[in-house]
Amino acid sequence: MEIRKSNLDERVKQLQSLGSEEFAHINGPLTAHLVGTYKILERWQLDESLCLAGLFHAIYGSDPTRAQLLGTDQRAEVAAMIGEKAEELVYLFCSCDKPFVLPQIGAETKVSFRNRFTGETSEFPAHLLNDFCELTIANDLDVARNKSEEYYHDDILAMFKRMYPMVSSHTQAELDLLFVKFCA
Repeated sequence: MEIRKSNLDERVKQLQSLGSEEFAHINGPLTAHLVGTYKILERWQLDESLCLAGLFHAIYGSDPTRAQLLGTDQRAEVAAMIGEKAEELVYLFCSCDKPFVLPQIGAETKVSFRNRFTGETSEFPAHLLNDFCELTIANDLDVARNKSEEYYHDDILAMFKRMYPMVSSHTQAELDLLFVKFCA
């Protein structure tokens, strides 16, 4: 599972060449957040393609308020960098209309997905749901931990609880500690 450090360094250089250092994020450039998300997924001993998706998870812009490093017309180029499986998850994460989709996860048996780029609604791809949950949690953990004070809104904690059954035992163990600290 572990990616060679030189390979990770190469991927980070690719992101930097696309301008990830110029985009501001919580307490620093976007690059730091992308690497932070990757490292969380790696620590949970998840599949390399999921870790790489974490590293590139904002390349197409992760929500309407954030800039993109590449347009969705360059998906083939991203797939060449990180593999088709990782790129598929990156596109899903970036295209997800999160206010529409996230409240359904764990509350509904079938989750409707709305693509914020196209406006199309379809059934959430079941084969990507667990990885999407892992990536979403890792992203939000990195964001919260890079604020001046680690804090989670009640809606984020509720989302983590709904996603809990869908994630790995390593992720669940980290969430257990988080729930003790912030849900007491």
